[in-house]
Amino acid sequence: MKNYFKLLTLVLCVGIYSCSKSDDSTSGGGGGGGDLEAQATYRITFTTNWTETTHPTDYPSNASFGKVFLAAHSPAQNIFIPGSIASDGLKLYAEEGDLNDLINEHSGGEDNTAITIITGSSNVGTNTIVTFDINVTPTTTRISFVSKISPSPDWFVGVNSFDLVNGDELLESASVRLFPLDAGSDSGDSYESENSPEPGPILRIQGAPFISNGDLQTTQVGTLSIERIDN
Repeated sequence: MKNYFKLLTLVLCVGIYSCSKSDDSTSGGGGGGGDLEAQATYRITFTTNWTETTHPTDYPSNASFGKVFLAAHSPAQNIFIPGSIASDGLKLYAEEGDLNDLINEHSGGEDNTAITIITGSSNVGTNTIVTFDINVTPTTTRISFVSKISPSPDWFVGVNSFDLVNGDELLESASVRLFPLDAGSDSGDSYESENSPEPGPILRIQGAPFISNGDLQTTQVGTLSIERIDN
């Protein structure tokens, strides 16, 4: 896993399982629900920008982003934590694109709170815009998002536990830049590397094949925009 460092810091979706700032990180901080409204609706926009023009090194002819996993959940829950070991469900999704185990891992929620999970019906293009809507409640004010980079050994883009709460109010809008992450289950260093299991933590990829001219900002492959639409 050369050239990596620890980052401590969608198609119209059809599967639902129920039980203004800018951010470059994969997670949000802050508190809980407080005296927030009973429910709010957010529109999530996944804008992709991973093409042969933007990222020419070894660019695969069959490039795409995988079926999206999106969740609204409590502050107690994490879908992934950069710098930590990925769950078995996330590893399977990052390697093979199979969402079933990831859904099963989180469909029960945490601390007896509900969770809403939305999944995509098909892969997402590499230069496109897709949107969907999701409801949040005072106990599900965190948003997490994952989409596999395909083909790849075990790479994905994601946002973990982004906090929609700003003080005692809900955010009106936010934007998160998406950079490639390594799930830590395979040491392959290019899109179609041979399978090479080597357990490690979730890391942000800061080198080849995504970087251009030594500029880390060029590794960005998309943006996740979050906009409240019910008021």
